[in-house]
Amino acid sequence: MRLFHKIFLCFVVIFGISFQAAGYLLLNYAYESAMEQEKKIAFQDFRYNRYILQSVLYMDGDFFAEGEEGLTEMLGRFTVPVRLREIDGKYDISNMAMSPEGLFPDKGEGSGGASFQVYEGEEGSYIFVRDYVRQGGKELYLVTQTDISAAVMRQKSMISYFQRIYLMILCVSFPIIFLLTKVLTATLQKVREAAGRIAQGSYSQRIHAKGKDEISELAADFNRMAEQVEEKIAKLSDMARQKEDFAANFAHELKTPLTSVIGYADMLYQHDLPREEVRSAAGYIWNEGMRLNALSLKMMDLFVLERQGFLLEEMEAGEIFENLRQGMEPVCREQGVEFVMEVEEGSLWVDFDLFKTMLLNLADNSVKAGCKRLWVGGRPMGGGYRIEVRDNGKGIPPEELGRVTEAFYMVDKSRSRKQHGAGLGLALVAKIVEVHGAKMEIESDGETGTAVILSFGERKAEAEGDGKQGRP
Repeated sequence: MRLFHKIFLCFVVIFGISFQAAGYLLLNYAYESAMEQEKKIAFQDFRYNRYILQSVLYMDGDFFAEGEEGLTEMLGRFTVPVRLREIDGKYDISNMAMSPEGLFPDKGEGSGGASFQVYEGEEGSYIFVRDYVRQGGKELYLVTQTDISAAVMRQKSMISYFQRIYLMILCVSFPIIFLLTKVLTATLQKVREAAGRIAQGSYSQRIHAKGKDEISELAADFNRMAEQVEEKIAKLSDMARQKEDFAANFAHELKTPLTSVIGYADMLYQHDLPREEVRSAAGYIWNEGMRLNALSLKMMDLFVLERQGFLLEEMEAGEIFENLRQGMEPVCREQGVEFVMEVEEGSLWVDFDLFKTMLLNLADNSVKAGCKRLWVGGRPMGGGYRIEVRDNGKGIPPEELGRVTEAFYMVDKSRSRKQHGAGLGLALVAKIVEVHGAKMEIESDGETGTAVILSFGERKAEAEGDGKQGRP
């Protein structure tokens, strides 16, 4: 059974039972109040007629001995139908229309005061009041009969009227309850429909619900969940696309040099060539081999970074960069690049080997971009450490800045391949930055050079958290 039907039926049952119970209690209270009032009236009638009986007994104590005509005349003195009975049951006269069983106690049983008996039957509805009467040595029971048929009929009319009202209100309330249930479950229906559309692949579905009740909160939580699902799906799709691009680019990067290597090797094997042509072919094979070697090393580094954990250690900036200076100055001098390093005192949480690999890759990219001046700077900032690597090379077009960290992406493919590049340098740098829990920004206008800004260890706790796994 659907939730809508359950809520609707619950409303109907609760409303029906509550209204019926309230009506029953109200009518019962009205009936009991009417009966109490009728009993008071009946008791007043009884008292008045007892005085009449006592007067008769006082004037004529042996009226039972009179004939039928005398008894009829005597009974006509009472204001309501009565029944008179001697204690021993010898005489018993009555002018009542009917007399129920159990009006009198068993023989020899005394009276405990006036008692009431209500009778409702097809003949009518009455209240009988009975009591023991003694006067002038005469003892007997007096029973008075008070007609309450009007009160009983009024009660039955009220019950019938209430039932008609009850049915009418139920007929009117059904549409109202239906609409209220529809309103209460409308948001849930929206959640169900949105969930169905999301299950079919429409991850942008959202629910617009107003209010601050639990159902509105459920809708808000659903929207947040949908946003997270959409983000995760987008990331998964992006990762799948990147993997496909990675596989395609990797195959392409292997195919081109291998084809050339096989072609030149076959030419050397099949033909006797002049020495100069042999040197040229061998040089091309060596150049492509070096590029494949660089590609394999970069790929190995990426796989290692992806699968291993690294322990970050706190090291002084001066010590780290002095070691880097010794490795970078000869390379820059050989390429005719002015190398400038300006580093302020501070500390970083790093894996030294990875950190050195990262800066060497940045410097290598700058040299390959044809720069004449390479500047490396570092200074403490906001509890962490900020590193900048700037060059005056060819730069990166602004529209390509978002893709330069993708594997195998090369801004200038011909220049990169000529210099044994494979488009993995910045991808490797980005992964090392991620391992350190740092942030990387790349700035370039595509004409006057490139600046790479690295922000490390804004909080010591974060750096320690990133290095929970030790290096195997």
